[in-house]
Amino acid sequence: MSALNLRRFDLNLLVIFQAIILRRSVAGAAGQIGLSPSAVSHALARLRIMLNDELFLRTPTGLEPTARALELYEEIETGLSHISTAIELQHRFDPARSERIFSMRIADYVGGILLPRLSERLCREAPGVSVQVLPFSVAEEQVTDSADVQIMFTPNDQHQNEARSKRLLTDRFMVVMREDHPAASQEMTAELYASLKHVKLSMAATGTKLIDDALARRGLRRQVVMTVPSWFDMPEIIEKTDLVAIVPSSWPQADARLARLHSVALPLEEVSFSIDLCWDVRRERDPGQRWFRTLISEIFSEEA
Repeated sequence: MSALNLRRFDLNLLVIFQAIILRRSVAGAAGQIGLSPSAVSHALARLRIMLNDELFLRTPTGLEPTARALELYEEIETGLSHISTAIELQHRFDPARSERIFSMRIADYVGGILLPRLSERLCREAPGVSVQVLPFSVAEEQVTDSADVQIMFTPNDQHQNEARSKRLLTDRFMVVMREDHPAASQEMTAELYASLKHVKLSMAATGTKLIDDALARRGLRRQVVMTVPSWFDMPEIIEKTDLVAIVPSSWPQADARLARLHSVALPLEEVSFSIDLCWDVRRERDPGQRWFRTLISEIFSEEA
């Protein structure tokens, strides 16, 4: 059957054909698939015309398939089985057997929290699954793109309509500087904070400019002396210069390099260290995505 003819063919007729083969009667097929005997008879008449064969002959014991019907049945049975399997797989996901590749965009601050634990869980529960970690694109205002999920800063719970999100973590920011920094003994205000010289992560690493936006609302602007792609080198830079940076409040207790620095609360009350898991609403029902999102959520729950 050509592709053109297939588009005109009602595939439901094949289900009816299969039922008649198995039941050997119109009434039996009707009962199996939940149609009236009249509807099944009309379907059989259409099948005979479309397939150019009588398909079934009436006998004292019921409807007997023709040789052509038996040949067709083998092919139709295989085809319907493949279709059924494809639909079933759409509703389930087996991480232990999957070789799927997931992609994710992640804020640099979060990588140290998530990635080691994610690797451990994948090795244990889904050894064939791979994850590609991507930097944020230039268009950071877009919540959705080609990545399966994004883990990002999301100020004020704002998301675009095409995205779904789940809050993973909420914390406060601290301003960190070397212990003998000239500003260490002063009261930290928004004005003082903006007047200092800063080292910051690039937007490709964070996926947001919420600090600069909060300062702009106050008519302030900070002087960024250095922008780096990763957090790794920032503690050394801060310790050896007059540059300041911001970190989540829990980090100085977890990182010995930060513990050596002077820290004070960020004087921008509306700015919190909020991390959201975001995904495209169009992929929400994908069983593999649901599993991946659940896994990420569980890891952050363990850290809470």
